[in-house]
Amino acid sequence: MAEMKRLEGKVVIVTGGGSGLGKGACQRIAEEGGAVAVVDIRAELADEVARDINKNNGRAIPLSCDVSNEAHVAAAVEQTVSEFGSLHGLVANAGTAGRGWIHETTLEDWHFVLGVNLTGPFLCAKHAIPHMIEAGGGSVVVTSSIAGSVIGVGGSAASYAVSKAGVIQLAKQIAVDYGSQGIRANAIQPAGIAESNLGKHVREDWQRRTTPPADLPRPQAWLPIRRAGHPKDEYGATVAFLLSDDAGYITGAALPVDGGYLAT
Repeated sequence: MAEMKRLEGKVVIVTGGGSGLGKGACQRIAEEGGAVAVVDIRAELADEVARDINKNNGRAIPLSCDVSNEAHVAAAVEQTVSEFGSLHGLVANAGTAGRGWIHETTLEDWHFVLGVNLTGPFLCAKHAIPHMIEAGGGSVVVTSSIAGSVIGVGGSAASYAVSKAGVIQLAKQIAVDYGSQGIRANAIQPAGIAESNLGKHVREDWQRRTTPPADLPRPQAWLPIRRAGHPKDEYGATVAFLLSDDAGYITGAALPVDGGYLAT
């Protein structure tokens, strides 16, 4: 259990909050005193995470949402504000992965990956920012990837790498445009996180893909810290820090949480 209560009185939306990195972020935010809207397209997973947080004396609500659908996003933000009264933080974490060679990638699949990974964070920011301004400021954290900087094992396909590079620029744009109104924005670049569940959910997404799979040339992953990262105590802790006033002078940054991968 986290001893710090840096997010006491704060309300935070976490997309993709039903499992993996998003679940870890929700748990850590709640432990640090924040109220959490657990947003996930898989409603049963959001329900489970919110229920566990509430059982442990936290405050959470589950919301079902497809982040690539603007009406869904707008409704989730409004429900969060209606329930908790304000909004101070957004963790745009929901994501999927692409596959296959560029010359075999269908336009449908390209749009699907960018719709979740890049348009989703844009839509969440679009609808969350006005409420943060009304609250006097806030913090946005977007989940990028090491693939946002390098094409390694994290860059499973062009659509994924491009989307993860794009959200870094989105965070920088928010930081520059809204800094004078008390809003900060940063990106996280994870790698090697245990129990991310991305692979499981991506395989479910791939059932409707039209791009053929391919054995793309990728180097072997090597982490200087020879273990997987923890979704709550390392990724979630980093997110909680960036949401808190302790990170009050950090904005427009892309922070690796990768066990040293980008240093190799």
